[in-house]
Amino acid sequence: MTFTPATFDEDARLAVLDSYGILDTPPERSFDDVVRMVSQLLDAPIAAVNLIARGRQWFKSEIGLGTREMPLDDSICRHALLQETQMIVPDTLEDPRFSCNPLVTGPASLRFYAGALLKTRDGVSLGTLCVLDHKPRPQGLTEQEQFMLSTMAHQVMSQIELRRALADQEALNETLRRADVRKDEFLAMLAHELRNPLAPIVSAATMLSNFELDPAMVHRAADIIARQAGHMTSLIDDLLDVSRVTRGKVELEFVELDLKDVMADAIEQVRPLIEKHAHRLVLEMMPARAPVVGDRKRLVQVMTNLLSNAAKYTLEGGRIEVRLATRNGLIDVEIRDDGIGMSPELIASAFDLFSQGTRGLDRSQGGLGIGLALVRSLLKLHGGEVSAASAGPGCGSTFQVTLPLSSRAGAAAPVAAAMPPDAHVNPSALRIGVVDDNEDAAVTLGLLLETLGHTVSVAHSARDALATLPAFAPDVCLLDIGLPEMNGFELARALRTRPGAEHAILIAVTGYAQEKDRLEARAAGFHDLFAKPVDLEVLGAALVQIERRRR
Repeated sequence: MTFTPATFDEDARLAVLDSYGILDTPPERSFDDVVRMVSQLLDAPIAAVNLIARGRQWFKSEIGLGTREMPLDDSICRHALLQETQMIVPDTLEDPRFSCNPLVTGPASLRFYAGALLKTRDGVSLGTLCVLDHKPRPQGLTEQEQFMLSTMAHQVMSQIELRRALADQEALNETLRRADVRKDEFLAMLAHELRNPLAPIVSAATMLSNFELDPAMVHRAADIIARQAGHMTSLIDDLLDVSRVTRGKVELEFVELDLKDVMADAIEQVRPLIEKHAHRLVLEMMPARAPVVGDRKRLVQVMTNLLSNAAKYTLEGGRIEVRLATRNGLIDVEIRDDGIGMSPELIASAFDLFSQGTRGLDRSQGGLGIGLALVRSLLKLHGGEVSAASAGPGCGSTFQVTLPLSSRAGAAAPVAAAMPPDAHVNPSALRIGVVDDNEDAAVTLGLLLETLGHTVSVAHSARDALATLPAFAPDVCLLDIGLPEMNGFELARALRTRPGAEHAILIAVTGYAQEKDRLEARAAGFHDLFAKPVDLEVLGAALVQIERRRR
């Protein structure tokens, strides 16, 4: 903003001055040196860097005044802010603005004044670099002296700007340091959370490979592996969700929903955790519908996350309250617990990525510190917001979600797609090629497909696939996209040119499972794309459809 006498806005000017953070700071040599030099060059007994603040005139540096501030009513310098150029007063006693000023008529006897404005790059005047004398100077300042005063004022302003830039840089460095600490803590948590399920997986796999086990033990070991692999998949899915949401890549299906149905779904998901800790869940729902427009899956994810936090951070046998109410076109969901509570510092950073409260080495609550960040981001995409409150550690926590009420009338509720009645029935045998440079992943997927009755050929490189799959004549090929030497897209194009494999249905299997990867896979001729680890139910349903079309 640029200030002129006609558009002078004192409140805005004071806000700019405050933003520099220089008021009431200790003396600094860089400013003292300039003041001393100006005093000597202009042969003035008094010189100062003064800033016109609210109700006072404050001196960053001064010679000859003996004070760091004085009342604004007595200030001569404040009049300089109303001028565009230097203000030079040869004899203050003869100037009607100052003839009754106690600094002129009193013991200080300030009879001469010259001040150059300290202006920001946007033209905002913060104060002046000024010189004063006890004797009037009828000739004022020479042109050369005015130039020196102006030049030194520019130097002072450069020091002020540099000072703020250094402070901003230090604040940025501190922010980066805190972010780096959170990143290190997150990586440590990630390693811990991934090792937790890996340990039972390795143990169960060792049992299966090294011991003669009865069928019950085999089934138990297999359940452990499946359960822990599902936990790892959930952790990775959360990370991918955060990545997609923060980069604006998440796709939402907006339909009208009854938020009470969303809450019911979320409570059903969290109920095992609530029951495990013997919590009492109290619901206060409005009798009427609570219509909102949103993505059902994502809103359930939001509410599940908040309810899970309440359950995890409330001691055994605690109380969790869920209230739903409307006000002024908005709908509020309040989730209150009597758990461990939150400090003011934790509340301030609760919705930051990778932020978590202090945990012990046992890390009994688990988690990666990304849930609340995801909650906030998803609610923003729905035009909503979330806040946290707590009276302090040990006093419980309250999270409030606010969403706009739907203005639609009679919008159709989303209908869940029904699964074909025989989706879980084993399809007729298919000839399936599996290509993955991770040998264990390829072999285990092949074994699982064989247990479903399919004939499988496994290759661990694109070169092996091109050598063996045409003769195998596959109906379906499951191709890893991240193959070395020749990636999955290139392999797909090559297979299309080989007799025996040219008509195979291609399915991409990859750790890169974002929407752009799916679009790229379709463009390369793939029928579908599955994220690793492959959900066998989804893959089985896809194979059923493929077999039906083959008939």
